[in-house]
Amino acid sequence: MKNAKITESEYIMSKEALYGALFTTSNGYMGIRGSFEENATLSVQGGFVRGLIDEIPFNQPLSIENEYMRKFYVNEDAAKDAEVQEGVINFCDILLVRISIDGETFYPWEGRILSWERTLDIENNCLVRTVLWESGKGDVTELCFERFASFANDHIYAQRVKVTPKNHEKEIEITSGVDLRTKSGGFKMCELKSADFTDNSVSFKLRTKGKYNHEFNIFVQNSFETDKNTNDGKFLTQSVKYKSEKDKSYVLEKKTFIVTSRDTDGATCEREMHLSKSYNELFSEHKAAWSEFFAKININIEGDDRADTALRFCSYHTAVSIPRNDSVHSLAAKNLTGEGYNDYVWWDCEIYQCPVFVYAGIDSVKNVLMYRYDRLSAAKEIAKAEGRCGARYPFISSVTGEEKVWKHVRHPYMQYHVVADVAWSVLNYYAAASDDEFMEKYGIEILSEICDYWVSRVEEVNGRYEISGVTGCDEHHPYVNNDAYTNYLVHYVLENTARLCKKLKKTENSEWKKVADKLYLPMGRGGLIPQFDGYFDLSKSLQSEGGGTGSFQMKTAGGMYHKSQVIKQPDVMVLFSHLPISFDKSVYERNWDYYEAMCEASSSLTFPVHAICAFDNNQLYKGYKYFMECAEMDLCDLHGCAKDGVHAGCSAGAWYAVVRGLAGIEMQEEYVKIDTKMLPWWESVSFNLKWQGSEFGVKIDNEKVIISPKAPITVNHRGKIFAVQDETELSL
Repeated sequence: MKNAKITESEYIMSKEALYGALFTTSNGYMGIRGSFEENATLSVQGGFVRGLIDEIPFNQPLSIENEYMRKFYVNEDAAKDAEVQEGVINFCDILLVRISIDGETFYPWEGRILSWERTLDIENNCLVRTVLWESGKGDVTELCFERFASFANDHIYAQRVKVTPKNHEKEIEITSGVDLRTKSGGFKMCELKSADFTDNSVSFKLRTKGKYNHEFNIFVQNSFETDKNTNDGKFLTQSVKYKSEKDKSYVLEKKTFIVTSRDTDGATCEREMHLSKSYNELFSEHKAAWSEFFAKININIEGDDRADTALRFCSYHTAVSIPRNDSVHSLAAKNLTGEGYNDYVWWDCEIYQCPVFVYAGIDSVKNVLMYRYDRLSAAKEIAKAEGRCGARYPFISSVTGEEKVWKHVRHPYMQYHVVADVAWSVLNYYAAASDDEFMEKYGIEILSEICDYWVSRVEEVNGRYEISGVTGCDEHHPYVNNDAYTNYLVHYVLENTARLCKKLKKTENSEWKKVADKLYLPMGRGGLIPQFDGYFDLSKSLQSEGGGTGSFQMKTAGGMYHKSQVIKQPDVMVLFSHLPISFDKSVYERNWDYYEAMCEASSSLTFPVHAICAFDNNQLYKGYKYFMECAEMDLCDLHGCAKDGVHAGCSAGAWYAVVRGLAGIEMQEEYVKIDTKMLPWWESVSFNLKWQGSEFGVKIDNEKVIISPKAPITVNHRGKIFAVQDETELSL
């Protein structure tokens, strides 16, 4: 696998936090940020277990810069009452390994770095660092650090450290253990309940100090017998000393086993069996499991190494994001790479992240759907509290399924489109997988409750149904009526749920089709879709008042967005890029031309949408430009905040921009729709997909598309529908 490594070739102190996110090693259950074994500052340290979320003190500085911020964005009065907010728990730093040479401890900023290479090895899903270090006394030592989160067993994290004296025979001391001083949201949220040492291990229990009192049971085993145990409330460590020989390597194998109170797989009894294995044995099992999994999601680009590397980096972070073995939690906006966005689940999950796993045929995508099913009762309670029927999923979801929107903001809870997004994800899964069993047990129930909600949510106005008082995908314009994305998507969900109920012989509410038939679908003269009622009456320019600093959320300091057509991110265009809704070609072209110009792209979710729309409209270089911004969002830190965690929706969007955008593949119930473009400077693109149980390979060059199915599939190639049983060439 070429271009499967991301390498840092020198130590740059100011980029520690950035690489902390980029170099996260994860297996979907746990995520360990790319901090250093020998020392990690609070902004870099990060050890997270999916679903281990608790209430932490509210610590959000507020800044009111103008009328827009005060009236539409920040609720100052509610902020005064906000004391706690749920967030992911940074439980402890399990990486700790400190090395002293003749009493001088290795730190990158002490002594002299003679060479430095730290590599995220995507092919093997591991992080490797090799340092040649000269101490203040002139002693030169080679240090090699390797580590991975096992894909063969969720609960295992393994490290290997090799210390090799190059010009000396000084005493070497190796200290291994954990640092207990990590903080979550700036507050220490775990307390040590117990700790027990043996000759080569330490087992301990942590408990969160918030609302839920989660427990962590952690066992750390070292390959040496200790000379010294330490438990001072800050560290739990074991140490050993060696009288070294020149060019002889001294190796530590450190294995950490983590089980928590949220676990559902009864892993505790497996601990001894797995930790009896060597680092190499664990790594071999991990590599085999990872290689099989990543092969399903990997895309190979020939002829553009920069694009190939960037996309593979995105695919790595997408692959390690999915909960493979339970539905305790789902696809979060930052995965397990940082504390940004509190490890919440947003609409990004269904629209941007989930389609990758659906198209790639990853079976564990059902855990993402089951996460929503398991919280259906909570969604029904939210609807009931509103005086509505059915189920209303929260805009921001944690582990309970309750609404977790920050108390100091005014409008995000009004992004009702998330309710329809969840339904669309179920429909999208069924179209690609044809999983009748899932639909009969779970899917239809989710869809039915959502449709019942929308029937009770619409309002009849002048003989048609409308949806008022919402915020669309474009968060710069809250409190709007008839948001185009919301209305069209609700129509699609109602109509297709009714159709599926007939197909699967399930009970159908006659009101679904009635509302769908009369629901207002905005469409202006000439085919230009108003993003919401009155949108085109707003100014085409953006005035500013009150100064302020601006940020990636609002690019124009003091921008008066409520008076302007300038949007934060796509709304109308998501209808074209992600949803299987048919519009005339001229309508597509006109809306793309208009809304691209109005979008300031202050959300990373802009770029996959714009890439797909550009490719769809044969604007190949523009599509490539947006794709590269999408793929390099975090690698190049384009929004200046990757240190808080990767942009998971954008990373997944890079994959989708190639498959849905450039390759033009859409999976529908009747067939796989294909309308491929190709970049002339790329030699080929290849990947694997799965449609209704049939795996097939796709390879594109500048002359043809080759479809290689393992079992027959039905294809719609530019309007021509036919069965493909063997390797088949299609023209571009």
